[in-house]
Amino acid sequence: MSRRHIITLGGDLGSGKGAVSISISEKLGYKIYRNGEYARKLARELNMDITNFNIYVTSHPEIDIQIEKSAAEYAKENDKIIVDARLRLVCYS
Repeated sequence: MSRRHIITLGGDLGSGKGAVSISISEKLGYKIYRNGEYARKLARELNMDITNFNIYVTSHPEIDIQIEKSAAEYAKENDKIIVDARLRLVCYS
């Protein structure tokens, strides 16, 4: 198994994760994986805007876990990435 080079940035909405990830990406040449983009895709599939989707997810934790697992799956297949996410402390196998 090869070693992956992954930087994770977690924080609330508007905390600066996006700006920091762009800066790091430009300096190191890393790709950025944004959990928010995946969440917006899921929201569109449910015909919701992102605000209502975020409210919906609070009562559907399985979707939150799915969003977080998407980053883990991406990291398995890619190297030199920055994960920009609203990470929560969740344990799953």
